[in-house]
Amino acid sequence: MPASADAISGRSTMTQPFPDNIFLSGSMAPSGIECDAPDLVIDGELPTDLQGVYFRNGPDPIYPPRGGAEYHWFHGDGMIQRFEFCDGRVSWKNRWVRTEKYELEREAGESLFGVLGNPMNAAPSVADKHYNTANTHIVWHGNKLLALMEGTIAVELNPDSLATLGNFDYNGMIDGPITAHPKFDHASGEMIFFGNQAKGPFSEFLRLNVADKEGNLITSEMIEAPFPSFAHDFFVTENYVVFPVYPLVFNLERAIESGVPMAWEPDRGAHFGVMPRNGTADDIVWHDMDARWSFHMVNAWEEGDAIKVDVCSSNATRFAPMLDGTMASESSGLTPTLRRWSIDLAGGKKTVGEEMLDDMACEFPRTDDRFMTRSHRHAYLVGALENQLVFNKLIHYDRTTGKRKLWGEDRYLLGEPILAPRSGSPDEGDGYLLNLAFNKETSLTDLLIFDASDIEVGPVATAKLPLRIPTGFHGSWVGA
Repeated sequence: MPASADAISGRSTMTQPFPDNIFLSGSMAPSGIECDAPDLVIDGELPTDLQGVYFRNGPDPIYPPRGGAEYHWFHGDGMIQRFEFCDGRVSWKNRWVRTEKYELEREAGESLFGVLGNPMNAAPSVADKHYNTANTHIVWHGNKLLALMEGTIAVELNPDSLATLGNFDYNGMIDGPITAHPKFDHASGEMIFFGNQAKGPFSEFLRLNVADKEGNLITSEMIEAPFPSFAHDFFVTENYVVFPVYPLVFNLERAIESGVPMAWEPDRGAHFGVMPRNGTADDIVWHDMDARWSFHMVNAWEEGDAIKVDVCSSNATRFAPMLDGTMASESSGLTPTLRRWSIDLAGGKKTVGEEMLDDMACEFPRTDDRFMTRSHRHAYLVGALENQLVFNKLIHYDRTTGKRKLWGEDRYLLGEPILAPRSGSPDEGDGYLLNLAFNKETSLTDLLIFDASDIEVGPVATAKLPLRIPTGFHGSWVGA
């Protein structure tokens, strides 16, 4: 067997142990393996009217980071989980997304890119290479399965085998970032999405795109924001798009001088650009609010002359330091809670109102996706009564009654809840909640299946996985 280039150069290609890091241990520890399980063991009775495929994306690094223990959860290689439900049985497989990053590092036998794509910590051999982890979301649109991260273009996968088909850029019409949180209008079949820092890193420009139901790009608008900020999610209603600009601010000069590219600057406030979905960048109107931060919204809809947005939001963020290098204090309101923002479209007032809906820490909100961009009743979240960093409660929030239902067991750490509609039912919330949960007693992952209308009784069935799936991010249900 001929010696490898690495062996000839004298550098070992053995995979090294992962460092001691909170994002690389416990429920977040890498799995290091791809699997096929044709028929998972089920505790309880798996509903026969649960028919379709649940896809879930999340980080699962194949190699330890360069330069020691520095690491971030968002850097891991994208690993897609595929659960197919059919006639009371469920099969499972998982595959890494074969991005350019993945392929280059597999060939080298080690990490080459700096954490979060930091070029200062990258190997010289990848200085001009494309950084893409494709690890945040997985969506189905225009008969294509797309893996997303917000810093670059999408990656297309085969929906059955999960084989990577290559980068997807709408026939060369998009060469910049695509949000990991596109919105879907099920009435029109359109996918609405945006790109942050669309004219390059540290730019204040956002790009709006719309793809029709066949997956053809039909809209591309460039919008200038008040300042360059971290924007993970955005809001879409039947007739409007809203771009949130939070005071988590990117600054190139600061990055060069101190190595801190992003800082929490609450004095700048939060701003929301409202634009008609069929309009242009010239039509955008900015509405202002005191400093707020949010990773994820529940849903947005129109109510009279107002846009309503239910959102998991806090008054400050743990995600970056302030300008003086310190972190915001707990007293400044770091815990995300369920709130409703109101944007008045008719009056001259350009401020955003806020109503507190619940005081429980919450995150990873979802609705019945078929009602996205329209008024909804049911919201599903994970939360915590005490430590908001450990989500061990499943929440069903009823917008009509204003009441919440809870379920949780101490042994489980819960992931994002996904609503799988009952096969053939058009009714909102009529179906099952799916939740990938880390079982602390077994150190394995269980897929919990709940009746979405009665989560308090606990899961009606549990699919037992033979290993731990690292805690991850977002997923989609594709009905049969």
